Amino acid sequence: LVAITANAEAAAHYVFTAETTTAFLSLGGRGATFGLVILLALSKSRRLKALGTASAVPTLLNINEPVVFGAVAWNPILMIPMWINAIVLPTITYLVMTFGLITIPSEVFSMWYCPVGLSAWLVTHDITGIVLFVINLVVSTAIWYPFFKMYEAQEVSKEQERKVENA
Repeated sequence: LVAITANAEAAAHYVFTAETTTAFLSLGGRGATFGLVILLALSKSRRLKALGTASAVPTLLNINEPVVFGAVAWNPILMIPMWINAIVLPTITYLVMTFGLITIPSEVFSMWYCPVGLSAWLVTHDITGIVLFVINLVVSTAIWYPFFKMYEAQEVSKEQERKVENA
């Protein structure tokens, strides 16, 4: 709250506040899992497609426990991109805000459950907030993609083996 108050008074420019995290880093929840949920929902694997579909609405509201505990937890393949997102997205956000390319959030906005994207607009009141959100979403999805494809291949193979065993 001190950082947000200082930002509002234009006395300082604290980049990493709860509002910044909600709007630009927690895209679907911690680890930026919104891109992963999109990939899951489009998966060739029936199990992963069901998980992605079931996780879509909660993840849209930054509640990612269904996808984290359904796919990421105890899965080294998907833990790696979650960690990479935790480094890359804050770096992008920091650079964009430090160079003044976006309005730094300057009001208290503690609705972490606000739909992804909408919170970017509400904390900045500027189209550049939406642009940064989209950039971070594209980057995080690109980070998830190769790891997801490895995991998906494993799951599709398991499903095909089960079909053969049951036939």
